[in-house]
Amino acid sequence: MSKLKELIQELCPSGVEYQKLGDFVSIYTGTQFNKRDMNVEGNYPVINGGINPSGYIEQYNEDLDTITISQGGASAGYVAWQNRKFWAGAHCYVVRPINENLSNKYLYFFLKNQEGYLQQMQHGAGIPALNRRKVQALQIPIPPLAVQEEIVKILDRFAEYAAELQARQEQYEYYRNKLLIFNNISGGGTQA
Repeated sequence: MSKLKELIQELCPSGVEYQKLGDFVSIYTGTQFNKRDMNVEGNYPVINGGINPSGYIEQYNEDLDTITISQGGASAGYVAWQNRKFWAGAHCYVVRPINENLSNKYLYFFLKNQEGYLQQMQHGAGIPALNRRKVQALQIPIPPLAVQEEIVKILDRFAEYAAELQARQEQYEYYRNKLLIFNNISGGGTQA
């Protein structure tokens, strides 16, 4: 029997209650930073409504290990784990647990699992946006912390495997392309 299964049988034999997310987290937007003051490189990324940073600056307003959700734009609803200090912009929700019964990384995995649903909740005809109240209304299972921690360990391992698999795939494609373009090796021949 897996450790997770044992923990669930021991700590929550009657199941796990779902709770309103807004009762367990704080969700707020960042602070606008003018695009003209950003650089292509820098120490701290500016996280806004997209998947990638809007730019880089030399100051931050949020710490590492923070959950963000794109609030506005085509990527509204995109969930990310910020593993470095960053600037949270005005089109970025910062999500933090406010209850000691909720693990930050467990919350991240829950929200990442809900990402498609969050993206479907976009509203607005011009620039899509995600309403904070709709995020707060999500129902989240809150198992005991020991169960949350075991779930996080399992999902972190899968994330490591996925990253390794992606790196191996890129390595395979690189060498496949190098080995199958013969004119680069012999100096002659033609490409198909």
